[in-house]
Amino acid sequence: INAEYGVPDWRCVSRSSQSVLVAMMRAATGQLRCSSTFVGGSPARCVEAISGGNIFAVMTSLAAEHGAANLGQGFPSFGSPSFLGPAVEQVSQGDVYSAHGAPHDLGFQYSYPGGEPSLAAAMSGLYSPLFRQELGPQNLLISCGAQASIWCSLAALCNPRDHVVMVTPGFDAHIKAAAILDLDLTGVSLEQPALNPPSCTAAEWKLDLTKLRAAITHETKVLILNTPSAPIGKVFTREELEGVAEIVQCFPELIVLTDEVYEHIVYDGRSHVRIATLKDMFERTLTMFSLGKTFSCTGWRVGGLIGPPELIAPVSTLHTAINFSTNTTLQAAAAVGIQSAKEQGYFEWLSIMMQGKRDFLCDVLQQAQIKPIIPQGGYFVVADASQLFERAGINPEANSNLADLESLPDVQLAKWMTREVGVAPIPMSPFYLPHQRHMATSLLRFAFCKDELTLNTAKERLLGF
Repeated sequence: INAEYGVPDWRCVSRSSQSVLVAMMRAATGQLRCSSTFVGGSPARCVEAISGGNIFAVMTSLAAEHGAANLGQGFPSFGSPSFLGPAVEQVSQGDVYSAHGAPHDLGFQYSYPGGEPSLAAAMSGLYSPLFRQELGPQNLLISCGAQASIWCSLAALCNPRDHVVMVTPGFDAHIKAAAILDLDLTGVSLEQPALNPPSCTAAEWKLDLTKLRAAITHETKVLILNTPSAPIGKVFTREELEGVAEIVQCFPELIVLTDEVYEHIVYDGRSHVRIATLKDMFERTLTMFSLGKTFSCTGWRVGGLIGPPELIAPVSTLHTAINFSTNTTLQAAAAVGIQSAKEQGYFEWLSIMMQGKRDFLCDVLQQAQIKPIIPQGGYFVVADASQLFERAGINPEANSNLADLESLPDVQLAKWMTREVGVAPIPMSPFYLPHQRHMATSLLRFAFCKDELTLNTAKERLLGF
């Protein structure tokens, strides 16, 4: 359980006792492996693939130990929009004990399993124009963060050993979910451009459609996409997505799971294109969203899926069995927040504000002779830090065991930067499948979704070491 949540062994933190029960039963039946002595006699098996630990927890702990500017974990440290606090207060007034009669409302109790009605209505108003069709509650699942949607989607749509394809580098939660569910995962890596110039852009990382077509078979159940992508920050163009859709149409049973949690955080005047809006694609696509990312409140854990009822229903059934429902009060507050965001031009402001932070950090990295890959969207900039190996005393050719995450050059370099420079990045190896990790040898991920003090501290240290 703690391996999943990245917390100390002496306590367990979960979203609900129901999810703890699921994890305990999986452990007891050999589907999870504990890191220490397992009283039940047989340690779990399916966590073997993720038993190397949580690199985000490791780097965050190391950053705290050394007082480093934490540009590792992707949570915004600059605060949430001012309308969120009043929204929470507004929806928290009615569920108060009454000795006579009943409370005005029951906003602190279970919500509807698929989603709080007020949020479903607000989401319909926001997304129906974007998807160019009327969306109702049957097209929506509100989950305990978008990450729960990843796990529940794959678990609801696939059986053990089913084949899944994903584009890499990609969010490590996709990789871990596939490992826990014992899926046969194939990675198709974006083609890396030459990193010789002082910088390049995420647009130069191309998806080879020939390789994608070769990876997909009639046995493939799910194709996982991510746009704007994490960690590279690539925003797929309409032409690129049309190429992907053309391949998908060759496989009648193939479902697309597209992670679009950074949909409102795109730069340089670009538009986010949803593959579900392309011809004949809505019926076979589940689109992930995250209100935690959109409203810079990642601790709320409110995300979910948009799609056709035939795909939403089985995923919702599984999510209900595990969590029953998502936080009622924060769903209701998010509904109020969506309306405020539309009235105040928040979505437009968010991209402009975040682009300023992106430009600041990319400029600092260039000055520090660390070559940034300029992102088109999202929270992160990936950079080539190969010029630091000699100074750090790290031989990038020394380790050939790609399965040993801790010994990989990018992991060692990230830890060295945290200890010696005072700036904590995240190594890129965890965003690839093990056999692809040689592609990440010199690459580090830096989060720029940070407050000015943290970014300025990072600048001072990167330019001063």
